[in-house]
Amino acid sequence: MLTEIDKLLSESNLREDQGDLDVALQKAQQALELARRNHDSQIIAGALVQVAEIQTLLGSYTEAFENASEVNRLSPDTHKDVTALITQGICAAETESLEKAEELFHRAADISRRIHFDLGLARALHNLAQKVYLTRGQFDLALAIMEESAQLNSKSCASNWGLPFLQAFINEITGNRRRTRRALDEMLPMVQPGSLIAGGYFFLWARLSLDEDEMEKADEYLHLAFNIANTTGAPDLNIWVRLETSRYYRMLGNAPTARIWADDALRFSRRTGYQYITGQALIERGQATWEAGDAGSAEADLLEAIQILSKQGNAYDQARAAFLLSALYANQEHSEKEDMWLDAANQIIRGGYAFILERERALAFPLVAQNLRSRRRDVRTASETLLKHLANVAPLPLRVTGLGYFRVWQARRPIPDQVWQRRKAGELFRFLLLQPYRTAHREAILDVLWQDYDPASAQDMFHQATSVLRHILEPDLPEKFPSRYLVVESERVLLQLPPGSLVDFEQFEMQVPQAIRSQKVDELKRLLSLYTGDLFPQDVYAEWTAAPRERLAQLYLRGLLALAEANLNAGQPHAALECCQTIVKRDPWNEDAVLLGMRACLALRDIPRAMRLYQELEHTLQEDLGILPRTDLRDLVKQLRQ
Repeated sequence: MLTEIDKLLSESNLREDQGDLDVALQKAQQALELARRNHDSQIIAGALVQVAEIQTLLGSYTEAFENASEVNRLSPDTHKDVTALITQGICAAETESLEKAEELFHRAADISRRIHFDLGLARALHNLAQKVYLTRGQFDLALAIMEESAQLNSKSCASNWGLPFLQAFINEITGNRRRTRRALDEMLPMVQPGSLIAGGYFFLWARLSLDEDEMEKADEYLHLAFNIANTTGAPDLNIWVRLETSRYYRMLGNAPTARIWADDALRFSRRTGYQYITGQALIERGQATWEAGDAGSAEADLLEAIQILSKQGNAYDQARAAFLLSALYANQEHSEKEDMWLDAANQIIRGGYAFILERERALAFPLVAQNLRSRRRDVRTASETLLKHLANVAPLPLRVTGLGYFRVWQARRPIPDQVWQRRKAGELFRFLLLQPYRTAHREAILDVLWQDYDPASAQDMFHQATSVLRHILEPDLPEKFPSRYLVVESERVLLQLPPGSLVDFEQFEMQVPQAIRSQKVDELKRLLSLYTGDLFPQDVYAEWTAAPRERLAQLYLRGLLALAEANLNAGQPHAALECCQTIVKRDPWNEDAVLLGMRACLALRDIPRAMRLYQELEHTLQEDLGILPRTDLRDLVKQLRQ
């Protein structure tokens, strides 16, 4: 009988890993029935633990808690007791209170330390971070605890998806998309097809794609996550996917369809009793309802969300709901609009959630501007404080190409080319990019960009250009709001690129010399592919672009020469010759390229082509400079003629 019980539990674990939760539960319950016939308390406890864990994944929290409680009685202070306490903590976090969940996870951690159960301690800390601290909005604490959990797993040689998942989740919420991608890349090797982890992975990619307005990608990831959610029956994944699908339709401008998906998510969450997600579902339905034109129902949803979330202690989502309600009240000219704004602003300030304003900037920026003009001193003070906090939130990173053509992307969204032509804003932006530390004195800018104007006109055009540039980079920015990209203080102007920003010619100039020294063919090819043309072609006649353009062009030729030599050394004379020919087209006097090209021709046993290379150089030098090629080239030609 024991062999049969072990076999059923092994099958249950396998099905759980594959995401087939219904069959996993069936196998575990069969094992439990056999264990009860065996009358061995430890065997019964082992089967109960498995049943309770799967019931938790399926949202059967009451049954799971009762089964885990029986394990506490049958097998106290053991590995099974630790697992049961963790299961109870998950149930408490999702249906009762975070305080009770926190207590249960700490009890599991204490027992694990006492009995030297490192994997149990890792699991207890994992759930403490994800179910309690993340839910409360204590993001830094959640990451610190999860890192400790990951270290314990590493010590036990156990891989765990918890840390990269949490890092991706929190960085997506706070707006750090570069770190979100990095965490998702770290998570990928742990993703098993069709598993719950795969569903969570696709869900996070869908969120990130929506953040970056990549609607086709978001649609694809949502379908992948939805299929796994339906197959596994996992309630939390089912609800998350429905909420993101609602957001997807809101972003498409289809509020009625968004409302349908949010309704479905809310019904699902109410059935499971998962309070935290119920609050989030009410927020999403409130947004969809508001966009559909039903402000009254939206207000009711947001008020109910605040009530649930405040009771649970979900500070971040409570602040988000309060902010949205304050925006709704302002839109409706509600009599309590300033009180609601004050409450929302204080919650955001206390929690350090100023990134909410960046995520909802279309609503937030006008709202802050409006309340800065309030007659009430407390409202103005809170708005001023919030504005200072917002200044510390990094805006979207920029990706700038200047080699061959000029274009700027904000995250994944290209800024339209035509806007850069207004009021010399594009020239000002490009000029600052080329300055040391991307800063310049006002007078230097006036002398370069408006040298043909009288001082008063030049000053006026300078102010217009900086204003236009601020609004190109932050279209929602109200008048007199400080820009997080462009700082104009005293007599200096500073262009600030957020973390994660890339400028192609800066990357080129920094990395090509290292690649030349390394002589690595693949690295040289990758970097030289960045050079699709000369720097800022639209400013070709501007004196301020001449020196950096020539410097980059010469670096490109040096890189091509190094690539030609590396190809020749690697036994690739055709590739080497092609590089040399490219150099000579741009610089017909380049004797190094001709010599290397001749060596490549000799490796190909093509002496006539080698001679032609020399003769073309000789003719050009005599015509243009009245000189002969250098000695080593002439000596090589003599050898070939002999």
